[in-house]
Amino acid sequence: MTKSSWTHLVRFDLDGSPSFGQLCEPAEDGKLEELIKVNVATGDPVLGTIKQTGKIITVAREALLMPIATCPIVSIIGINYDAHVKESGQSEPTIPMIFYKPRRSLAAPFPLIRVHQLGQEHLDYEGELVFQTGPEPVKNVSEADARNHIIGYTSGCDFTARDGKVLKLMNFCFGKSFDGFSPVGPVLVHPSVVGDPLELSLETRLNGEVVQRGNTADMISSCAKLLSVMSSGTTVEPGTVVFTGSPGGSAHFVGGTGVYITDGDRVEVEITKIGKISAQFKFD
Repeated sequence: MTKSSWTHLVRFDLDGSPSFGQLCEPAEDGKLEELIKVNVATGDPVLGTIKQTGKIITVAREALLMPIATCPIVSIIGINYDAHVKESGQSEPTIPMIFYKPRRSLAAPFPLIRVHQLGQEHLDYEGELVFQTGPEPVKNVSEADARNHIIGYTSGCDFTARDGKVLKLMNFCFGKSFDGFSPVGPVLVHPSVVGDPLELSLETRLNGEVVQRGNTADMISSCAKLLSVMSSGTTVEPGTVVFTGSPGGSAHFVGGTGVYITDGDRVEVEITKIGKISAQFKFD
């Protein structure tokens, strides 16, 4: 693999336009200070055109945009951790379970998410590792080759309005697709930093209480395998964003002890080496 022109990209508003930048002092554990120094960059990582300008500025952490500019669609993977398989009562999938969300479901890493009445009944969280594909369309690639098409990793949460009196089971995909239901960030981290195989700790917290804890080493299908399967007979477009599945602990799957998201709640997802997102909810 050729040396990359970046390792830790953030995205922010610069003079009225979104811009990428390289973190000047990235922390090994992925944590960010309230104010961060970045080297302003031109280009787009999906296109392979990132170039650092040498202009150093200070950006407020809470003002960061999602570290993604180009994205045709969001793919999500279901039941991809052993603990999630057990709590769901299902058998381990022979091939990954793949769903899709619209691009508009993506959100910044520190958003206020406004929830429509249709999505308020059983609002659930699933913290996930997320990756993005690069400049070439991907079709019928091997698992070994798929690794070369992953340009970076970030943290994300797949929020879902579960079935209930309002939304029935047939609306499963719709319940995942509300605007803002897929916050990602705050940093897009290059694969050379993350390592392979992936062994990243993940925690999801609801109002400060840990509700999910896992490690990407427990994924049933690796990121490369997921992309390989997704490309079977299907073109994966450049910039596709992929949520790779969630460990056990989401409210829907833990029986009577599960606590769903309510008005005013805050959900955080933190992954070592990657960083933390934090979303607050406002029910309309």
